[in-house]
Amino acid sequence: MKLSTLFHQCAFDIQYQTIGNDVNYAFVESGDLLYIYFQGSSSVTDWIRNFLFPACPYKDMAIPYRVHRGFLAAWKEVEDVIIAKISEVDTDGYRWKQIVVVGYSHGGALATFCHECVWYYRPDLREHGLVGFGFEAPRIFFGWHLKKELRERWKHFRIIRNKNDIVTHVPPVLFIYRHVAEILHIGKGVSTKNYHWPHCIGAHYPEAVYESLLAYEERNEE
Repeated sequence: MKLSTLFHQCAFDIQYQTIGNDVNYAFVESGDLLYIYFQGSSSVTDWIRNFLFPACPYKDMAIPYRVHRGFLAAWKEVEDVIIAKISEVDTDGYRWKQIVVVGYSHGGALATFCHECVWYYRPDLREHGLVGFGFEAPRIFFGWHLKKELRERWKHFRIIRNKNDIVTHVPPVLFIYRHVAEILHIGKGVSTKNYHWPHCIGAHYPEAVYESLLAYEERNEE
């Protein structure tokens, strides 16, 4: 599925379920392929969470690290639901032979956690069966350096950044936050002036992101 199609479904088409404190997620099933979607921010609570401080995501971690406490709190509200879904079995073993994780904005942060969760609980999918995309996702990892052993967990995850979208730059590097995966830059030659905000904000609009994705795909098809 094209990135533009994945994003359009995530931002515009999906009917989400809500759990906990306004965490919105959805499962879309296609044969033995499972899509997991996380909605962009839809409440003030989501963005208040964006400015909280770091915490360890799990107890007794083999490789200790810390992440953004607010996004972690949101992830913990849906984690058990995700684990149960990805662990479903049928007569042939695990039901899902491929899993795609998709999130936009605040949902991109949740997708980052979800991708690691699938990597941990479904080691059979680590090399050929798991991909993830965090469209306009904020940073979640706290620290100057991401160890190679940790980086491997997000090897098949991509952060999608439209132009200089401000959300992909928060929390600031000054506060020692960073992305855990490679960034795919889109938006070259696409204007955000129609969205009546500075480019760093207008670039975050879902309509602007979608336009940039279409332009990116058109360029790469030439």
